Amino acid sequence: MLQTERKYYYGSLPDLHGIPILLKDNISTKDKLNTTAGSFALLGSVVPRDAGVVVKLRKAGAIILGKASLSEWPNFRSLTAPAGFSPRGGQGKNPYVLSATPCGPSCGSAMSVAANSVTVSLGMETDGSLLRPASFNSVGGLKPTVGLTSRAWMLLMVITSTKYLFTIGFNRPICTTVLDAVYVLGAIVRFDSNDQATRYASAYIPPGGYKQFLNSYGLKGKRFGIVRNPFFKIVEGLGLGQTFENHLQTLRGEGAVVVDNLQIANIDVILNVTLSGEAVATLAEFKLSLNAHLKELAASPVRSLADIIAFNLIFPDLELTYKIGQVIFLAAQATNGIGAQERALSNLENLSRNGFEKLLREYKLDQLVTPRSDVSPAYAIGGFPAIIVPAGHDSKGVGSTLHAHSLAMAANSSLRSSSVLFLIILILSPISSSGFSTSTTTHYSFSIKEATIKDIKLAFQRNELTSRQLVEFYLGEIVRLNVLLKGIIEVNPDALYQADTADKERKYYNGLLPDLHGIPILLKDNIGTNDKLNTTAGSFALLGSVVPRDAGVVMKLRKAGAIILGKASLSEWSMFRSLTAPAGFSPRGGQGKNPYVLSATPCGSSSGSAISVAANLVTVSLGTETDGSILCPASFNSVVGLKPTVGLTSRAGVIPITPRQDTIGPICRTVSDAVYVLDAIVGFDSNDHATRYASAYIPPGGYKQFLNSYGLKGKRLGIVRNPFFKIVEGLGFGRTFETHLQTLRGEGAVLVDNLQIANIDVILNFNLSGEALATLAEFKLSLNAYLQELVASPVRSLADIIAFNLKFPDLELTDKIGQDIFLAAQATNGIGAQERAALSNLENLSRNGFEKLMKDYKLDALATPRSDASPMYAIGGFPAIIVPAGYDSQGVPIGLSFGGLKGSEPKLIEIAYGFEQATKIRKPPSFKP
Repeated sequence: MLQTERKYYYGSLPDLHGIPILLKDNISTKDKLNTTAGSFALLGSVVPRDAGVVVKLRKAGAIILGKASLSEWPNFRSLTAPAGFSPRGGQGKNPYVLSATPCGPSCGSAMSVAANSVTVSLGMETDGSLLRPASFNSVGGLKPTVGLTSRAWMLLMVITSTKYLFTIGFNRPICTTVLDAVYVLGAIVRFDSNDQATRYASAYIPPGGYKQFLNSYGLKGKRFGIVRNPFFKIVEGLGLGQTFENHLQTLRGEGAVVVDNLQIANIDVILNVTLSGEAVATLAEFKLSLNAHLKELAASPVRSLADIIAFNLIFPDLELTYKIGQVIFLAAQATNGIGAQERALSNLENLSRNGFEKLLREYKLDQLVTPRSDVSPAYAIGGFPAIIVPAGHDSKGVGSTLHAHSLAMAANSSLRSSSVLFLIILILSPISSSGFSTSTTTHYSFSIKEATIKDIKLAFQRNELTSRQLVEFYLGEIVRLNVLLKGIIEVNPDALYQADTADKERKYYNGLLPDLHGIPILLKDNIGTNDKLNTTAGSFALLGSVVPRDAGVVMKLRKAGAIILGKASLSEWSMFRSLTAPAGFSPRGGQGKNPYVLSATPCGSSSGSAISVAANLVTVSLGTETDGSILCPASFNSVVGLKPTVGLTSRAGVIPITPRQDTIGPICRTVSDAVYVLDAIVGFDSNDHATRYASAYIPPGGYKQFLNSYGLKGKRLGIVRNPFFKIVEGLGFGRTFETHLQTLRGEGAVLVDNLQIANIDVILNFNLSGEALATLAEFKLSLNAYLQELVASPVRSLADIIAFNLKFPDLELTDKIGQDIFLAAQATNGIGAQERAALSNLENLSRNGFEKLMKDYKLDALATPRSDASPMYAIGGFPAIIVPAGYDSQGVPIGLSFGGLKGSEPKLIEIAYGFEQATKIRKPPSFKP
């Protein structure tokens, strides 16, 4: 999208257009990114709008790359929490010396820039939160004047009556130019109606912006103050005294006037957050502002500081409550608004007015220059701007920096201060003439849309396409279309890294790699991945849970070199929570849309997998089926769905419904793609004992050998008109399927027509067959077992999930959708007499129905329209495949399915491929209303 804009508007676009930027994880984005301050308590919360600075960044055309880690709750939960640690993000590491502190709440923003993981990033500062990590990670950090940048929709916003409000700034790497800093500042300043403190911003912003002050002689005549006690004495004790003396000489050599040996009144009090009154005031303001923020969230698991404290006590393993504690939270919760103690904020104002402000005015200073970030409380309590730049490294390689600060003066004085801040960077940082470095746009002639795996592999071999280009294309399509279709819940942040790895491997091992090598694949959001992706079945109850290992099929996909692109949306809990839940809907993913006719159902629980493949958001995908969950969405989204024999593919690590019926299979645009995926995922898995018989079904040489365009010849296909063909006749599809039967005959198949299946009405009735009774008990048992094995999880049982839905009805839409299936499952007590009778009945129905029919008439497969026969295949664990077969008068797709006995995948592939090649009905989606 941005490349298209640049093509037509080159030269007239904003400076940040197309530039990736990383945001600290307390800066809100109304998209698929979470905003949690590093805490599991806010995972899954939904903000009503983008933060003010994010609105400006999007307007400037910047690319929001992701969220940076941080010290949880910007170091405002516990006095003993390690710097750079959050439960969600883990322990941040200093890229210069891994054992050194990354320091400060904005550590992830600084680390990522320092390690060249991103071009620029945004941090947030209340008191040193931006300056300290910039110092320790050897990057530049700018803390703007409070009110120059909007704080609207930032977590931890303090109330606007104080002068030491936090501000939004940025980090930039030493290897890029000062232009980076100017471009970002220019993009994020100005008034925001959602933050009244910005109403004075225009007084500080110079006409024409900040780039005009990039004057290489700007230091000449500027007056810098030097306060040696305590600031320079601290670095002398660290062995960095000479380094900073050299920097002072540099300033003098560039024409600056250095006013040395100054003192700030009451500096010891200013630097002590307790003595100054900063701690008392901030605790009360934190509680008030956080509670206000939480109440305005569109959805949230917590609505107050008290809720967060309770969350930490309920989930101590998740939040490490026993190790870290939450003493600051408890102290803040004990406050009661702004009382007498808090109103003594005048002490902070006096300390600032009689200290730093008085010093600058008396000595007519443009700036104060100090090492590191130790002076940050002096600038925090007054709302003053500051900038920090790399100035050296200690004997161990830990970063050290030079700090420049000015008064928050209005009009012309502010302009002069801004120019000085940036020109210090010019002197101390290497300069290049290139500005922001942008990725080279690669142009390639290969058309990715509707391409098969075979097409893509050939393009790889001809150097017409790389895996990176393929992934970039899909990421662009996801950005463009997923806001409408809701087919994808999460994109894998490591997808491009995996693509680059695949490209490198292909360079050295071309021709020796598996069929799926370098091919992006999307996983239904109940298939576990032990990476940065969530596995939640579409529910907020499992958001933040940690699986012990990749699911069995994911292990096989990784071994085959496939790129895990992300998680597909689905019907929440695979459509096993409520009888009234809409197909394709989950609280996390929203309402999935059929890309052919947006108002039509996407059908089935694997809806997102089908939607995304149909709309060319991914090459291939995996779905899961218990009863119709692959076949139905494949039918309604005009794609191929393959439901393997139960036990042919591992279900280990997949959120279960019932192990008796659950199976994992591909959803793709073509039969050949489905076969490539099937070959990769079948086989034994020690974590799923049902796969111990898989080898008996897998043909030597795999399944590709059955992609035979003449595969229909001699195949015996059964036709059961009542009820399956009668249903589609009533829908106006009678002629369509009669034509297909003629096609099957024309391709050499033998059609055995007008067959009947014993007790078919009972088989297709979820309740009468006993499927409902058995599945409810099996679901509770298998789901509880799955939850107990998770490394970390907010819920550990079906009962916990039910309680979660009741506690957070707005999040899970409990009042609208309900959870009647959950409640019925919870009421079961294992496999008792009733359940055993139901299971026995299911076996008899299957044996005397479908199995008997197939054997009596020596059939290779049964051919039926749509997915209406899925219960018959479900209760017996039989395989089935569905292929696009047409579209109704509105454009809604419909499929033709073929089902067979266990292990009959080779025959089904031959039949389905033969039909597909003879008809070639599929067409790209139309996106009709």
